[in-house]
Amino acid sequence: MNEQQPSSDTSRRDLPPEARGNEKWHDTTNAVWMRSSLSREDSEAIVEVAKFDDGYRAVRDGKNPDKGILFFTPAEWEAFVLGAKDGEFDIPEEYLTPEEIAIQRGEVPVTAVPSPLNNNSAEAD
Repeated sequence: MNEQQPSSDTSRRDLPPEARGNEKWHDTTNAVWMRSSLSREDSEAIVEVAKFDDGYRAVRDGKNPDKGILFFTPAEWEAFVLGAKDGEFDIPEEYLTPEEIAIQRGEVPVTAVPSPLNNNSAEAD
């Protein structure tokens, strides 16, 4: 689906500065970014995730995609997902609205939907 890390044939000069020395970096040119079905355009930030064929993940702010991308190994991503499922990152309910509490408790269905920022050729893959 998505591009892998550059081959050893690729000149280091061809890589963007953020790729140099970053073993996790992947080319995201044709990445298919996904976001929560609950994402709203009026939010301050929208988390978007892209999955690569080798299990790596990339995460960015869909409101400001040029701010940078974080890359995660499969093991790091698994640890994050398990922590999230276990409530490790939950916000205390006294700080949440009733709607946010229902979302955090998993009472509201959530799916991954394609980002409107995807280029059409990426979504066709």
